[in-house]
Amino acid sequence: MSEGWLQEAVKDCGLPDSAVFPRELVEDIPMVLPLTVVPLPDLTPRRGLEWLVSYQRALGGLVETNELKHGFTVAHAGVGVLFLNSADPPDEQRFTLAHEVAHFVLDHLQPRARALRARGKRILPVLNGQQEPTVAEQLFLVLERIPYRTRANFMDRNDKGKPRTGQVMESEQRADRLAFELLAPRQELLPLLKHAGRKELEAELISRFGLPVTEAPTYARWLLAEWPSRRPFLACVPPDEEDD
Repeated sequence: MSEGWLQEAVKDCGLPDSAVFPRELVEDIPMVLPLTVVPLPDLTPRRGLEWLVSYQRALGGLVETNELKHGFTVAHAGVGVLFLNSADPPDEQRFTLAHEVAHFVLDHLQPRARALRARGKRILPVLNGQQEPTVAEQLFLVLERIPYRTRANFMDRNDKGKPRTGQVMESEQRADRLAFELLAPRQELLPLLKHAGRKELEAELISRFGLPVTEAPTYARWLLAEWPSRRPFLACVPPDEEDD
């Protein structure tokens, strides 16, 4: 794991190391993060909204629709509710859970921490939605991409497992990379990275670490691209095979 942001994000997740895979995060998450996990069958924003209303939780950013979702998170004032489609297969639920945790840390907790470091506690009422930001504060928050209202983030993919819109590609890729690291740490894969082919690596990610078959190829490509001695191997892979 070479990226500094990734090391910092793993640390900020606070999840304990695991030697048992596939890794199940659902019990660890509430112990280390201000995040409530709510599994609901046939999850839609409408069902999530009904749950939030019944428990008197923050509602902003959630539109009432009946479109099926793998998962989504509503975050406000440093806490969040993570909704998970319990009708999905276990591997899909596992990845959705890690992906939404990644979004909560990367897009909510870390930006709040940056704002507090830069502006001090006087910015807290703004971050918590208790008061509107001044013009200067709003400019700062927008430029630094720091949310100050209740937000909802959706695990919204096409039939190939990719983000539906290019606008969210960067955020989704960072969340995916952190989710992969949580579920299948690069350190655990070092012996395989030294000699295995991409298909063998994909098979290990699916069988040992429980990644969905739609996600394993992406992580395998990223891992091999990050491993300097394997880059010549990637250059020799025909484009049609690389995109399989």
